[in-house]
Amino acid sequence: MSTLDERLAQRTSLGTWTFDNRFSYRAGLGRIYGYDGSSEPPTDPGGATDPSFNNVSLLLHGDGANGSTTIVDSSPSPKTVTAFGNAQISTAQSKFGGASIVFDGNGDLVQTTSTDFNFSTDNFTLEGWFYYLGSSILYPAIIANNPGGYTTGAAVLHIDHASYPDKLSFWAFDYSNSAPIGVTTTTIVYDQWNHFAVVRSGTALRLAYNGQIEATTTISASLQFNFNLPSLRIGGGTWNGANGDFPGYLDDLRITKGIARYTTNFTPPTAPFPDI
Repeated sequence: MSTLDERLAQRTSLGTWTFDNRFSYRAGLGRIYGYDGSSEPPTDPGGATDPSFNNVSLLLHGDGANGSTTIVDSSPSPKTVTAFGNAQISTAQSKFGGASIVFDGNGDLVQTTSTDFNFSTDNFTLEGWFYYLGSSILYPAIIANNPGGYTTGAAVLHIDHASYPDKLSFWAFDYSNSAPIGVTTTTIVYDQWNHFAVVRSGTALRLAYNGQIEATTTISASLQFNFNLPSLRIGGGTWNGANGDFPGYLDDLRITKGIARYTTNFTPPTAPFPDI
């Protein structure tokens, strides 16, 4: 029978191992679950499993060793996630888990590619936590694509310092080339963790800040969203260049395809998103 130390030493970046018929180790997440010998560990330590977990396209807990550039996707179909610039794991700030992904606002971004990020006309939910340090950067991006400019297919959620100072705004060129789909009403508080959510539910597009849905816009049922143009980009890498770089921390980012998780005001998560 392998010991705990032997199993952990043999782990790769992804997977689940059981040993001694009493524990389950989920690699990449760095958590050990005790259970009674059944085939599945109990509910996530956060307090619940996710009934929509099979629809999760990306789940970045931001856990790991300080300074690591290994960003693990804990979704059911893990993607390769690449850090550029100085984007890395940091233990200086975290919402959950003791670490997050830090961006210095100077050319950093995290990038991944998958057709799972092509939502077409399906429902979807983009959500997570951000800790914004503040800057003079005009359009710090949280989540975006980049088809080569603000042109057909372009979409971004960013903090706006131009037309809507210190508000979250969500833009899609195929909706309008001159106006956002939605803008929050609450001024963003710097140097603290804030929850965001962008939710499509049929012909409604909602934008939430800390559990309050502050913008709801009617969109065409035929409006398509593809965040795989040519890749999903987090924390920068948009058509705005240096004016799209995000200075701060991001934690527990989750993308769900086909599910509108929030259609009314809600209480933001009080524990990490389940990965089972």
